[in-house]
Amino acid sequence: MLQAIRDKAHGIFAWVMLLFVGVPFGLWGINNYFDGGKEKPVAVVGDHDIFEREVNRAYEGLVSRMGSSDYDEKQLRHEALEQVINIELITQSAHREGLTVSDDEIRSYVQTQPFFQTDGKFDKDRLKNVLSSQGMTPQQFTSQVASQLLSEQFVRGVTDTAIVTKRQLDNFYRFRNQERLVEYLTVPLKKADKEITDQEIEAFYQANKSQYQNPEKVSVEYISLSIDDVSGDFKPSDDDLKVLYEEQKAQFGSPEQRKVSHILITAGDTGNEAEVKAALTKAEGLRERLNKGEDFAKLAKENSDDKDSPLKNGEVVLYTKETIHPELANTAFALAKGEVSQPVKTSFGYDLVKVIDIVPATTKPFEEVRAELEKSYRRNAAENKFYEAKQKLDEMSFEHNDGLEPLAKNLGIKIAQTGLFTRDAGEGIVTEPSLRAAAFATDVLEGKNSPALEVGSDKVYVFHLKEHQPTSDKPLAEVKAQIVAKLQSKQAEDGAKKLAEQLIADVKQGKSLADAAKSIGVNVNKATVKLAGKTDVPPALMKAVNKAPRPRGGKPSPLLASMENGEQVVFVLTEVKDGSAASVDPKELEMAKDYLSKNAGQAEFNAYLDYLRDQMGVKITEQAN
Repeated sequence: MLQAIRDKAHGIFAWVMLLFVGVPFGLWGINNYFDGGKEKPVAVVGDHDIFEREVNRAYEGLVSRMGSSDYDEKQLRHEALEQVINIELITQSAHREGLTVSDDEIRSYVQTQPFFQTDGKFDKDRLKNVLSSQGMTPQQFTSQVASQLLSEQFVRGVTDTAIVTKRQLDNFYRFRNQERLVEYLTVPLKKADKEITDQEIEAFYQANKSQYQNPEKVSVEYISLSIDDVSGDFKPSDDDLKVLYEEQKAQFGSPEQRKVSHILITAGDTGNEAEVKAALTKAEGLRERLNKGEDFAKLAKENSDDKDSPLKNGEVVLYTKETIHPELANTAFALAKGEVSQPVKTSFGYDLVKVIDIVPATTKPFEEVRAELEKSYRRNAAENKFYEAKQKLDEMSFEHNDGLEPLAKNLGIKIAQTGLFTRDAGEGIVTEPSLRAAAFATDVLEGKNSPALEVGSDKVYVFHLKEHQPTSDKPLAEVKAQIVAKLQSKQAEDGAKKLAEQLIADVKQGKSLADAAKSIGVNVNKATVKLAGKTDVPPALMKAVNKAPRPRGGKPSPLLASMENGEQVVFVLTEVKDGSAASVDPKELEMAKDYLSKNAGQAEFNAYLDYLRDQMGVKITEQAN
């Protein structure tokens, strides 16, 4: 059961993460919705075409997240295609179900994305620069964000409905907290004494050539652009800086702040007119008493239904207009110091608000921030120029994809080159995993230019293949010593396994495990194997013990486990003690319930995706296979 949970655990989190990085996905994907679309689709979902460029970008994203890990390119490309197809299934289904996203939700989402922020704050200019670099209009971008948020709604509408019963939770802890008592002996490896012949070496080499190969290598020519290459010496005029100053004035000071007190009179059920009227009458009466000179803090302590206010005499911390409760903001910031408001209707009832203190807004003068403005102006101008150059480079790479000379000549850039490198390691610029992955992309290996490859936010490269060395077999002489060592190791393992199997046969015929251990001069060990928590047995033995059937009929049932180092372990499972949820901390129980719920939601979501594929129809062309 737990293994099934483990197998599924990553799924729901993968979908949620995929949707939360929707904007960057959209930034590269949206061009395929608005370009001419002359290329043939690699897949069709319903009536929507999916193109190779979309899949390539998804593939590059997967490779980048994998870093230098080994991976099967064909399998990873298949996963990228499936990822794009699933996103399209979700998007179409969300629209079909009539899901909607408000402008406020879109605005809030965009403003919280780090790549649209400067120093932790939303930066409109940065958003404009990013959109410009992608050749997108604000309308196109808004549409794409709305689509991603709709997809998130759709996914959660399925996954958040999963229910976990008490019985399921009990079964989870019955297995998770289970203890298995085991006795075992280890059959050690003995050095092989049989001579390895040349014929055996040759046969092994021929049968296992794939294990003894020189890795595939490439070298590339490349051109690169950095933000420093195109920044130039931007000298803004005073008028330019003053315009920027007005746009960013809020960043050069602090807004007005107010320290306020309030008395809350709750209105109970706002649909009950009598209770609402009674709350208003009470609030008006308290205001009259305040106007006659009674102490606000004393009345707050005696009458406010906000239980926190009496503790602080009705006072709260300093607030800006944006951080105070929206229903009170306009009132609180319209009062003079010491003034008390009329009763203010809120969703909680009626509030009386008094301004205790006012801290005026401050703004640094233009001359004081001039140097900062110049720096910001130059940065923005450099970014704009860099984005324009990067877009031009990407377009030219696609238009003249058989070499770098036209690009280098047009942009005045020198062509450089790397040495040979593998998928897993390289020197210089190809220490970056995403660049190595791009160099081994199919298009590049076929002699085409790569697309513009971004590294960070200030560097971009275009690759063209210089040399390609496919994998090749290492000569037998070079690997002979390795083969001999491997064959000797296998001889030792085979000998240990043969002896272990004989010991198992002896125990099954009535010999005790202790006597079997004595016959080969080793000791019997005892251990308690736990699924959760530390267990002092090798991982391979723990796995075998957890898979072993429960002991039946009082007879020992010896089993065999092979260790990673080739040693063989004969073991007997003597007792199984089931776990219980009874003594588990309530907080942990809630976490476990949430964990199981997420995995149940994942299973439901996967099943629903399969249903959508059948309903909408998904066609994958031969080009994608």
